[in-house]
Amino acid sequence: MSRVEEILALINHVPPFPKVAERVMELIKNPDVTAAQLAEVIQYDQVITANVLKICNAAYFGLPRKVSSLDEGLVVIGHDILKDILIASSSARFFKGKVGVGYQLEQGDMWKHSVATGIMSKLLVRHIKDVDPGSAFTAALLHDIGKRFLSSFVADDFERIVAKVDKENCTFIAAEKEFLGVDHAELGGMILEKWEFDQSLVDAVKEHHNPKALEKEPLTALVALSNSLIISLGIGSGADGLATELHGEGVKRFGISLDTLQICMADLLAEMERAEELFSI
Repeated sequence: MSRVEEILALINHVPPFPKVAERVMELIKNPDVTAAQLAEVIQYDQVITANVLKICNAAYFGLPRKVSSLDEGLVVIGHDILKDILIASSSARFFKGKVGVGYQLEQGDMWKHSVATGIMSKLLVRHIKDVDPGSAFTAALLHDIGKRFLSSFVADDFERIVAKVDKENCTFIAAEKEFLGVDHAELGGMILEKWEFDQSLVDAVKEHHNPKALEKEPLTALVALSNSLIISLGIGSGADGLATELHGEGVKRFGISLDTLQICMADLLAEMERAEELFSI
């Protein structure tokens, strides 16, 4: 079995995305669905139930009293926040531990980077038409899922990858692709396909390192821009952080000014501090 075949075979062993989360996300597409109906499904997943209650009672919301039941919690948080909780609580398990060691990421760095990129996408999506905020957060949160499963292979070839980046001034992901036969963005897209996510999310994850991503579909451009801004802030960037590339007139196409980007970056730091309790799940 070749190296790339070995890597691609991993996809068959990737755990499925929680069915409870998928079912609830389908239900909340109906604006008339009730908290009781949602609670009936969610109650069978203890992790999601615990996280809904934990997040409802976080300082982030400043509720005057403690929420103790799932039904009550679902009424308090609303559908949009519930979607974010579902994605975050269902995804966190894939980013725990030293999953990014091949990229020289410390424990927790990959999750922090993913959460920061998700929050940045929610700040930026206000300025981009035709992108659903929930889809933006989901795609941004999962954009580096491929690293979770490629990390050990990168570690094996790390010296050769870095040597190529230094010698040829190419991107880390280009060197990754050359030595492994597949890069983490491609692998991430394949994993989302396995999980049966919408094609727009698959494409956004697969293309987030494409130098021309800003010229592609709005969701792809949003995820690529969010990731680039988080890397520029040094949040969980790792060994490949500085060796990335993004160019084009894509930001201007959305009417986003430099001032707007700077405001979003400042807002992100405040949001990260407020959301720290929410996303330590």
